[in-house]
Amino acid sequence: MSNDVTLKTSRTVYADPYLQVEDRTYEHDGRDYRYLVKDEPQFSVVGAITGDGQVVMVRQFRPGPGTYLLDLPGGVIDPGQTPEDAARAELREETGYEGEIEAVAASFVTAYSTAKKHIFLARNCRKVAAPEEDEGVIGAPVLLSREEFAEHLASAEMLDLDAAMILARALGLPLPGRP
Repeated sequence: MSNDVTLKTSRTVYADPYLQVEDRTYEHDGRDYRYLVKDEPQFSVVGAITGDGQVVMVRQFRPGPGTYLLDLPGGVIDPGQTPEDAARAELREETGYEGEIEAVAASFVTAYSTAKKHIFLARNCRKVAAPEEDEGVIGAPVLLSREEFAEHLASAEMLDLDAAMILARALGLPLPGRP
């Protein structure tokens, strides 16, 4: 199998402020392959820990699942922002906390999306402001103890499970399904 894949055509079949879908055709070894791809921005997610070991989460309504989820702070990387800049901004905007941020990993979200997730840890977080109001967001910050966070992680009722597992490892907590 050769590694040469060529994009032949791409056209937007749907677009709104939150989602764009492209109909793409690629050619490989003389054969066409057609895919619908979500064209999405890169974003940063922050696993945040206070100085006394509490985990900073956000209880936020998520329209896809149609319910509130407890998840890690995060958001889209705006033009001109670095992934770290976005991580710092989202942590402060969504929770009012700041901390010592370090990059941990980056990964693509799915095979049919252009989105790339940048995962950060923020240690020694402290409250420095009130969370900012965002007209498109229904949510509020929540602090969890290590035990509560471990229970929540085991439930897998969150969007950024991969980033939460990295946070659990940093906290020395067992990962779900492992002793």
